[in-house]
Parts: sequence; C-alpha cells; structure tokens
Amino acid sequence: DDGPEPRRLVEIGTGYLTLATTLRHQFPEAEMIGVEHPQRPYVWLPEYRARLTEERIRLVAVDLVGSGLPFRSQTFDVAVFAEVVEHLPPHAVPAALAEISRILAPHGVLVLTTPNLAAWTNRELLLRGHSPQQSPLRVIDGTYGHLRLYTMAELVSLLEASGFQVVRRTFIDQVAVGISLIRRVLRALLWPARALWPSLRDTCVVRAVRAEGVIESARGECGHR
Repeated sequence: DDGPEPRRLVEIGTGYLTLATTLRHQFPEAEMIGVEHPQRPYVWLPEYRARLTEERIRLVAVDLVGSGLPFRSQTFDVAVFAEVVEHLPPHAVPAALAEISRILAPHGVLVLTTPNLAAWTNRELLLRGHSPQQSPLRVIDGTYGHLRLYTMAELVSLLEASGFQVVRRTFIDQVAVGISLIRRVLRALLWPARALWPSLRDTCVVRAVRAEGVIESARGECGHR
C-alpha cells in the first residue's frame, strides 16, 4: 500500500531469505530484523550470515513458541509472518499472534500469509483420501511441517482475538512449479471456478493492524523490558 516507509520492520520466519531480500529492496532505509528458529541448521552457516550482512538484516535466532519474541513492546511498525503459522502447534497460535501484537506499535501492520485449507488442491487431496495436513513426524530443517492449515474465517477470528483489526483479506494462487501435468491441466480447467470463488485459491493473505488498547502479554512485559 502507499504510505510512509516503515522505520522498523521484523520478518518472523526468514527461511531461505527469499522474501527478506525482497523486503529489503522494497524498504531500503528501514531497520530490518529477521527471526528464525535456532534449530534450523542453515541459520548458523557462514554463507547465510554473509547474505544477512549484505542485505543489512539483523538475525535473531529464537523459538517463538517456547520463548516469545525478545523485543520491547511497541518496537516495530510492520511485522511479516509469511508461511509460518501452519508450522506451529495449533494450541500455540493464539499466544504467538498475541506476542506479535505486543511488539507492534499502535496501528502497526501485520502481513500474514498461509496455505488456504479450503483451496481446491486440498479438496482434491481429501477426495483422493489424503490429508492436506502433514504428519507431526515430518521434520523440515529442524522444525515441523504443516501441522494445521486454516480457512480465511479462522484466521480472521484468531487475529481479532489477539488484538488485531483485519483491514484486508485476499486469496492468491501459488506459482505452478513442480506439479504434475495432470494437476497443471486440472488447474487450468478450474481457473473459472477460482476466479468466481476466490476462496478456492491456494493462499490466504491478510493485512491487519494492531488495535488500540491491547493488553500486553505478561510474558512479553516481564521478559523483554
């Protein structure tokens, strides 16, 4: 959206730095912090650290679920939480969102993306007897796979319960890479349906702002002053 460039931006779940580098190029003057789970081995690689230095991104390795976020309340103007919430144990999601709310300034912006549980691809999996959720036994680079997918309505409810006001919600499709020819054909045939019912698309995208008068989490206020 048009508006002032954020002064301080945090990306929670930097992954392989694809989005982080895009954000740096979009906001060249912002102070940018990246957060990643310490059990992901690549965060300790010299080449990963060198890339962070090159992009002027400071990395904080921390377990959001176990330890919260080590920042003072109302520190950031923008938080990006892209393709992460589906990897968290479902019981931990409300506290994680509340922690993100805590570190945002009043009217600070959260951008959240996650695979759409109601997408046609997930409906197809169910029709074939497969689950769109991934087994808790599956480990990806030291962390969980997709433990729980969400519908847009569920995301909005969770965000509103965590001190956010949702101001924009939309659905997008992933780039069709690495899928079979049959699924490519099905994807093309189903395009009119996805255009008519956007909730059949692959990914939920939500823009929310931190509401005023949010009660700070006890863990955040006591642990990060």
